[in-house]
Amino acid sequence: MALPRMPGPDEDALLVHGADGQMGPMSRRTLKTHLDEGRVAADDHLWMKGMGEWEPISAQEGLLDNLETAASEEARLPGESEDDHQDRIFTGLVKQSWDYLEDHEFAGHIDEVFLGAVITGTLDTGYSLIDLNSDGSHHYLRFQHMGDNSRIICRVTHLTGTLAVSKVLGQRASVVIGYGEKVGSINKVMSAIQAEMKSGFIQNPDPGTITVDGDLNSGYVYCQVDMYWDIDDYIAKDYRVDSAKLQAHIGATTHALRKYLRGRFA
Repeated sequence: MALPRMPGPDEDALLVHGADGQMGPMSRRTLKTHLDEGRVAADDHLWMKGMGEWEPISAQEGLLDNLETAASEEARLPGESEDDHQDRIFTGLVKQSWDYLEDHEFAGHIDEVFLGAVITGTLDTGYSLIDLNSDGSHHYLRFQHMGDNSRIICRVTHLTGTLAVSKVLGQRASVVIGYGEKVGSINKVMSAIQAEMKSGFIQNPDPGTITVDGDLNSGYVYCQVDMYWDIDDYIAKDYRVDSAKLQAHIGATTHALRKYLRGRFA
């Protein structure tokens, strides 16, 4: 069954029922955003006033077409009174304002949310946080495993802190992760330092390059790698964290560094 009429792009006329229960009313534009973000699936069902029963989203031909046509937002809908027409335009302007405010706040808070997610994701792998420092731009974390005393060090830098930049590039972060173990012979620590002319958190390294650094005071040798991570892969617009994915990525990185370190100093 086709929709009784095609709602305006920002007209909150649709109800959606999926795995998380009923959502809405929402607009066609909001529905597309939810589909793109994976919050709604194409085989979920929708309903609007005038429909006899719920229908799959995928069965509604043209539902997500012409979402960028501004003129349709100002055009009066079939059967719509002038009063309702003006109210709908005003409601759309208010909604746009709230959308901007939410996007602006998200861009400002995502750094803290991502940092907290990295900490939680590392703690969930069996490590304890033993040090946390920040200079306002870079966040430095140090973890230690209470069983084998291995350490994980991280530097997290949010690269797209402004709303304008994040709209173009998405939410991105520079992430340096290091894995360290205590080496029995201080000579091995000295050899590691001499072999690696660049220090641990070197500036502008090539992504994926593994470097080695040693700490004479503690006797630890670290292997670390510089990467760029897409924060949007882990943090949704409603601040929900994909903890499983983040923990898996931290675990895979430290696993690779552990193999490199033990292979070099075995």
